[in-house]
Amino acid sequence: MATRFTHFVIAVCLTAALCPRPALSYKLSPRGTKVDVAVARQYSSWFDKIVTNLARTGADHFTEPVHEEITNRIYNCNDDDPLCNDPDSDYAGPYILAGVRWNDDPPFQLQKGEAKNLPCRTDQTIRFTTQPRCWVALFQDAGQKAAKGIPLNAGTHASLLARSHYGDLQFLHAMASADGEPAKDTHDKIMMWAEFTWKVSNGDYPPDAALNTITILGFEGFFGDSGKQVQDLFALGNPALKNWVAEVALGSLLHVIEDSFAGGHVDRANEGGVCPASGSLRTPGPVREFYSYINQDPDKHSEKDKRSAFLESLKGNNPTVVDVGRTVVEYHNKHAPWDQIRPYLDCVFQVVDPQAKASPGAAFQRD
Repeated sequence: MATRFTHFVIAVCLTAALCPRPALSYKLSPRGTKVDVAVARQYSSWFDKIVTNLARTGADHFTEPVHEEITNRIYNCNDDDPLCNDPDSDYAGPYILAGVRWNDDPPFQLQKGEAKNLPCRTDQTIRFTTQPRCWVALFQDAGQKAAKGIPLNAGTHASLLARSHYGDLQFLHAMASADGEPAKDTHDKIMMWAEFTWKVSNGDYPPDAALNTITILGFEGFFGDSGKQVQDLFALGNPALKNWVAEVALGSLLHVIEDSFAGGHVDRANEGGVCPASGSLRTPGPVREFYSYINQDPDKHSEKDKRSAFLESLKGNNPTVVDVGRTVVEYHNKHAPWDQIRPYLDCVFQVVDPQAKASPGAAFQRD
């Protein structure tokens, strides 16, 4: 009886958005690509199929696909086109959107013997769509560990899910990894990831490149000891994506840029200026502070991740997040090498005070 009740609670939790939730980015549809769904249906147990279908059915009632909308607008979806906020729209395409989703839901596997007390299969890739019960359990576990001050990083062999939402990979959401982290440190990690994803998207690092051969400063400390390839990082468990790793990588970079305009992630100055290193291109207001999530109130944070907050941001920024994204895509369409786009991205993430300490932010502090 207890087991059935637990299963019921998890199913309701997923459909009614009552679970502790990832709140580290603009809201994102939890539905994966069509390939993710196909994999889930083929390999999951009967109950996992039911939970997955329930989660997908209820998702659109409780989650706004804001990241998808921003990305589709970047790819020239007109403001009044209802397809802009349709996760299945083809403006950006499925592989760019798969990359935008990657930061929130990166694929990973557990080692045998890990998560013994959780509903996880170690022989299968874990994503929200493939192992939803496991995903929720691991997310809750990560939050509890983070609250106790347990490090979630490569050294502690934490999952990508835990590291992205509560650990050392929070720069994937344009946020500091901990209170007190200097703005320059967060900036440098963001630029490290920008360089890596840009070079993957440009073909400088092919899908079968070993992660331990990446020579970008700072990269080794996050992924150098994984023993995996670039395609394992972006397309684990999804064979179709291995042919589109470049697009997935670009989508991941766009996710970081988009999150840097979310009010619960970053405090930006109101007006930007011209980036002197990139001609006449305008950049958004410089970063006054990269916030840290662990001591934020999730509900207060979430308010700034809603579609209404995104639409409001379009009125107060010059350039907007859509403008910046379009500039990045223009660089990519011209096959610009990293040395050409780096000055522009450096301006996009420019900080006012390199030593400014990360905090939850006065407006997002837990009561």
